[in-house]
Amino acid sequence: MGHRGVVITAGFDKSEAATCLVELFKQKGVPVKGIIVVSPYSLRRIRFFLKKKEFSTIVESIRRLAGFQRSISNDRSKIIKQFRSERQISIQSLKKWAKVNQAKIISVNRLNSDQAIHFLKETDPQWLVYSGGGILKEPVINQMDGRILNAHQGPLPEIRGMNAAEWSILLDQKQEATIHLIDRGIDTGKIIKSIPYSIEENDDIESIREKAIIKGIEGLIEVGSKETLEMFNVRENHSEYRQCYTLSYVMKEMLQQKLKAKKKRSSGVQKD
Repeated sequence: MGHRGVVITAGFDKSEAATCLVELFKQKGVPVKGIIVVSPYSLRRIRFFLKKKEFSTIVESIRRLAGFQRSISNDRSKIIKQFRSERQISIQSLKKWAKVNQAKIISVNRLNSDQAIHFLKETDPQWLVYSGGGILKEPVINQMDGRILNAHQGPLPEIRGMNAAEWSILLDQKQEATIHLIDRGIDTGKIIKSIPYSIEENDDIESIREKAIIKGIEGLIEVGSKETLEMFNVRENHSEYRQCYTLSYVMKEMLQQKLKAKKKRSSGVQKD
């Protein structure tokens, strides 16, 4: 029957991960049947940010929406810039990419809206590749019937939820991204592939997060390029493990101290 292509979600037009995914799927010869972009200006999302996020996070979100996704002078930027350069990814707007490549793209207020469901019925992709836009609920999950891929930034089933790369360090777990299917729970769908990465001496919180994102993108391209999951060791995801939440300032400080201690130990070993 052949690969029916992918539809990709995004939380905003200039999503760094989503722009990488559309271009890399294209380079692999996988049809991008469509892109669903959730409008960042809906009242629901604005209320969510005001209620849940710290002020600094809101400021960063505004900068990202305006296209200033990364401070171009830091190491984190160097990592993602190198990744994009090596893979010849220059486009930074999903709308522009869709126009150049004649791909379908819609903007919705909610990822679980009737408009998004109709779009999925119309395009009938092999996979819906999740790359942001909010929590998926039953209408979308039912429509895709077990064909939604997600890249989680931590090891599953050990670390579910937010800031998984950071929590993995705090809880002395493995550093790896996990490709899994999305079901009705939070990061509880079947596990398809684990992709480890290392922490180097010069890494900080941001660069570690970037490494996890990049491994997730690579994993989604590998898995999403296949028609089935037969070649992967798909395994159950035991949801009795912990769910983690957004790191508070105190927890971020603890993480930074832990990274400093790790760096200090590493320097001591090298001197010996």
